[in-house]
Amino acid sequence: MSERREKLIALATELAADFATRAGDHDRDNTFPVENVDRMKATGYTALLIPEEYGGLGADLEDYVACQEALAEGCGATAIAINMHLFGLGSMVERTTHTPPEKLFFETVGRGRQIMGGGISEPETGGDWGVFATKARLEGETYVLNGRKTFTSLSPVIDLFMVMATLEDTNPLMATTFVIPRGTPGLELVETWNAMGMRATASHDLLIKDVRVPKVAMAEARPVGPFSDQAVSLFAWFSLSVAAVYTGVARAAIKFTKEFAGRLKPLALPRPIKYLPGIQFAMAEAGALIAQSRALYFSTARDYVQNRSSFSGEAGLARVVQCKYVATNNAIRAVDQCMEIVGAHGILKKFPMERYYRDVRAGVNHPLSNARARELLGKVALDIGLGEMPRW
Repeated sequence: MSERREKLIALATELAADFATRAGDHDRDNTFPVENVDRMKATGYTALLIPEEYGGLGADLEDYVACQEALAEGCGATAIAINMHLFGLGSMVERTTHTPPEKLFFETVGRGRQIMGGGISEPETGGDWGVFATKARLEGETYVLNGRKTFTSLSPVIDLFMVMATLEDTNPLMATTFVIPRGTPGLELVETWNAMGMRATASHDLLIKDVRVPKVAMAEARPVGPFSDQAVSLFAWFSLSVAAVYTGVARAAIKFTKEFAGRLKPLALPRPIKYLPGIQFAMAEAGALIAQSRALYFSTARDYVQNRSSFSGEAGLARVVQCKYVATNNAIRAVDQCMEIVGAHGILKKFPMERYYRDVRAGVNHPLSNARARELLGKVALDIGLGEMPRW
């Protein structure tokens, strides 16, 4: 492990220990941990993926995955929330040509510690990022946007909203991303978030009503259709980091379970329950599941960093999506094994296990969801194009 990676993981571990002291309170109260974001800004974690020349920490994809896994052990909600700021940055840095606007943006996020957040998922489209119900209409030198976004994690602290939209009156149909500063007239956060798990992410809805933005706020447009290399890049940074976050939650559950099994001694037993074969078998299963996940996403991240060009087309997309599919499902199964060990104590609010149990279940719902991931993985394995009918 490089010296840089060791320092970055140490930072993430230090932050996780701090965040863990408040995670239960924010989960119970359904409040957003603004203080956690302030701490991440102060330490540079919000600029984790920005090159050092722009005031960032210069992490690569493998560094990022390791850090997010460590951070999630302390507070899964904070880790997945800041993930929605970081993954897009990683893809942008990877594809940058260092144009003046890109340099300005990296300075803004790096030294300026600005937070960017998503306008991606929608009620009409769910996690299908290929086409957007949000529309942008060109009027003179400005675009007018209308739509509604869901799952806008980090919403209380977002400075720059990255709103993906379909352009009207284009042939072929085109989609793009707009950078819209907080406070722009027509942007409204609607506090809808009251979920079973990941409650402290403040993933509220973003209402976009006649929002006017200049042409310069628009990124390069792309045709709506088959996945491009840009999409593969976005999913590489998204899928592998999501895999790491939910694995981190499961690792926290395993750590708690190990401590619990070492101290719980029922009256009828001479020693703590960790000496029971059934407890050992369940812990073995949980550990094996997590080991599988980590081996897959760390090796994939390493391959991506060393040979990015080999990740292209639907086959490249399948490689990174597979990591998220395997890890999020394994995390659920691992936490289920932990719940079996902890028993009825696991549903008590005084212990963090019930939070781990709820939080870890959100993982399979991030794009690509289980069903869409299986469609992609199955079609690639059978040499069938993703667009072939029937579609899931």
